[in-house]
Amino acid sequence: MPSMTFPGAPRVHTLAPRLTVFSAALVLALIVAPAARAADNDQLHRYFDGLKTLRADFTQVLYGQDSQPRETSHGVISVSRPNRFRLEYNKPYHQVYVADGKKLWSYDEDLEQVTVKPQDGMLANTPAMLLSNPRKLDQSFVVAPLGQRHGMTWFELTPKRKDTNFERVALAFDQKDLKVMVLQDSLGQTTRLEFSHVEYNRPIPAKTFRFVPPKGVDVIGEQ
Repeated sequence: MPSMTFPGAPRVHTLAPRLTVFSAALVLALIVAPAARAADNDQLHRYFDGLKTLRADFTQVLYGQDSQPRETSHGVISVSRPNRFRLEYNKPYHQVYVADGKKLWSYDEDLEQVTVKPQDGMLANTPAMLLSNPRKLDQSFVVAPLGQRHGMTWFELTPKRKDTNFERVALAFDQKDLKVMVLQDSLGQTTRLEFSHVEYNRPIPAKTFRFVPPKGVDVIGEQ
């Protein structure tokens, strides 16, 4: 990957979405909205032209302060532009995050607990909210092409404002497919996601983006 330093921290198992992990899903889910054309992001825009839905398997690696991998997990992400997604971890634990357009649902199977929050409020301070509004992308982020590394085209997105949760996001594409996302948050945490079996613009059942709490679990928040 490009010569970028991404210090990190080990995962803490908790129902509350981890900032880097959850925001990674949000960025991916909402970056598929067409971006405003500008000199610095025109090439990035072309990768997302016409994209309405996306489904992919992913492998996620969390890194420690020593840049060594601390944990690897696997799952599936499904996206329907502009504001619906489902992120499901299958290994080594089972967690589900669903954005249905109005609410964000977080389910931890081990804790037998569900948290539900208004979607708008949850996204307010993330790059996802900015990216969901195409007109604000160029106003809010500096998009820098990083060139070719290991056969992939890399971009870096750096927020212009200082009060965001992210320091930067790196995206890598192999021809037309998004292959890698690396995130560094304001706490120095690092998340790297690698995507495979990527499917664009194929029908995704509406029920994918609906969440019904399993019977017997605790539900925190307003349903």
